[in-house]
Amino acid sequence: MLEYYFNKLQLDFKSAELEFGSIISSYTSNFPNLEKVKIALIGQSENSNNIRKHLYQLSEISQMKNSIADLGNVKSHENEQDYQFTLNLVIDELIKLNIVPIIIGEDIDQGFALYQGIKQVRNQIQLTYISSKIPIAKNQLLNRITENEAKKNNAIHLLAYQNHYATPEKLDLSKNKKIKLVRLGQLKSNIEESELYLRDSNLTLFDINAIQYSDAPGKETINPSGLTSEEACQISKYSGMSDENQCFGLFGYLPLLDNNGLTAALCSQLIWYFIDGFYSRVNDKPENHQDFTKYRCDFNDHNTPILFLKSKLTSRWWMKIEHPAEPDNLDLTLTIPCSYEDYLIAANGETPERYLNALQSLE
Repeated sequence: MLEYYFNKLQLDFKSAELEFGSIISSYTSNFPNLEKVKIALIGQSENSNNIRKHLYQLSEISQMKNSIADLGNVKSHENEQDYQFTLNLVIDELIKLNIVPIIIGEDIDQGFALYQGIKQVRNQIQLTYISSKIPIAKNQLLNRITENEAKKNNAIHLLAYQNHYATPEKLDLSKNKKIKLVRLGQLKSNIEESELYLRDSNLTLFDINAIQYSDAPGKETINPSGLTSEEACQISKYSGMSDENQCFGLFGYLPLLDNNGLTAALCSQLIWYFIDGFYSRVNDKPENHQDFTKYRCDFNDHNTPILFLKSKLTSRWWMKIEHPAEPDNLDLTLTIPCSYEDYLIAANGETPERYLNALQSLE
């Protein structure tokens, strides 16, 4: 069925031994057998081949042999609505096969089709969106996602937005829709913090316009500020490491503005680091194993303690938060990623901001 939606790849380059392209199954003749596949690469158009050219020449990852398929580029459609419908079906089918799709798109609005595809198999979705702007106006991506989802308790994190693009109206609307915003400066001051937002995300949408122009000129926004290439690759790896991540979308590449291929090369690295992170997964979640050290912090001003969990596998931290109205109802207890700094704040008798934000989501 999936074969019907894709064009065969016509590549004008080859991969040497031990390079990425030498050990993946690509749709150049026969459609890949998906029986053992864990990751599927999908392009929107022939423009995606510019990125493939660099990706296929990167180093192989030992664990990925026979487990990655390049399905080719989605067949063209008469209109954008038909394309998004097709992409929705493809994402839904791959996720049902327990395959993580990586999409090389062009317009970030196509991220809605990825969201809809995951929505077919999940009641609640955690989305992390990396962008310099806040697309919350009418008919823009985050507005479309949140428009009819107020009662779904979906979590949305927007990382690396920049104040000079954020109007007061957009900031207020994001707050009303309970979208967690993380400014570029805040993120750059502690890039490791991005892992906390990505750890439970089911879908990551990466708009390369969030990257500074000097590192990625082949995109629409000419902006001297933004993420560096190194920071962007680190975020991509954190996304791949998430045990919950089911789909990764990369958007915004414009080959006509990429004269020397620098942006295509960076996009290939973002994909490579996501895959590298994927093969670093250790199923490290409190509900999946018992190898945790527990720390309880009590407070004088309220009766609800905070229970912190530190994984013995990865040294990552979580906190358990009881529902204020029903503290004994374990089904309503939240377990969220946190940092060692959150624990230190609580150990000193203060309440972590992350804890207060989580309480608001329970109200």
